[in-house]
Amino acid sequence: MFPTTIKHRKKSHELLAYEALFRRILEQYRQHEAIVPEYKREKAGYDGERNVDYKLSTYPHKDFFIFQGIRLKNSPFFFQIDTLILTKSVIYILEIKNQKGTFNYDSEQRQLTQIVDGTEKSLKDPILQAEAQRGHLLGWLARHGIFNIPIETLVVVAYPSTIIENVREDPDVYKKIIHNESLHQHLDRLDSRHTRDKLTTTSLKKLCQALLDGDTPLRTDLLRQHNIGPQHLINGVPCQRCHQYPMKRLYKKWQCPNCSAVSTRAHERTILDHFLLHDITLTNRQCRELLQVDSPRTAYLLINSMNLSRSGNNSARIYHSPLINDFPQSSTIPVTFKNHFAKQSLD
Repeated sequence: MFPTTIKHRKKSHELLAYEALFRRILEQYRQHEAIVPEYKREKAGYDGERNVDYKLSTYPHKDFFIFQGIRLKNSPFFFQIDTLILTKSVIYILEIKNQKGTFNYDSEQRQLTQIVDGTEKSLKDPILQAEAQRGHLLGWLARHGIFNIPIETLVVVAYPSTIIENVREDPDVYKKIIHNESLHQHLDRLDSRHTRDKLTTTSLKKLCQALLDGDTPLRTDLLRQHNIGPQHLINGVPCQRCHQYPMKRLYKKWQCPNCSAVSTRAHERTILDHFLLHDITLTNRQCRELLQVDSPRTAYLLINSMNLSRSGNNSARIYHSPLINDFPQSSTIPVTFKNHFAKQSLD
């Protein structure tokens, strides 16, 4: 009765990397004004998308197949769609906006402005953004031999508290920029316009698989972006209870010298954070430096316990990062954000 989600939304590499950064960066930099706002922006985008995901999951239409976030290559460029919906008769692109305050959209100037707490700023035209994604998707579909299926676009404002002002009172705008709460009604309206099947069940399944195979999550280098070096990062394995570091490796387990917490798997988060922040590979030597252990044998046993893919043999062995979509989604970070960001230097 309800839609089928083919690809569930996962945190982006950027959001996962920010969470890893808060776990790895020295405490005095965790409230840095260049880092916190960017993390909050990324987190707000994810939360807004999840809001729309829930609303869409309750839409009573069993023949909808949903991709919650997908990034594809339309050579030589990549394009990202917040939510993609496939049916046999039509494809939907949802461009999700999570900003709060008041949106003023001018359909003649093709301009969107946002007002929050008396401050006004200009944003990209979301209708043009959605249409650009439509053009990229048409090119991608053509490369896969699909030419005749219509594509509809909607800009979905995630939060009901956001006010949408249609400056020119353009009736078409009311059909393009919508609140999440009215998503079902607009899907009903569009669905009624597309009653003839363009895809067979077999071709739809093939298209779903091609989309999954083509999904290429973006990887972001936060350390370079924020000019963060080794001197800004902690050494060793932090305690997941009190966040002090480093934990000590004693008798096949980790023990915190501050609160005496014990863990057998504390190294796993540290290694995964390395993959998010530094590199997609790890050697035994790098593992020893990362975990602050001396024994190559200990490092070997710890890495092997994570069942990571690997290549090479003996001293040349390299361990490889999981795929971005396979990373844990839990988000424990050792920081509570202040209302005013501390003005600090990372020099």
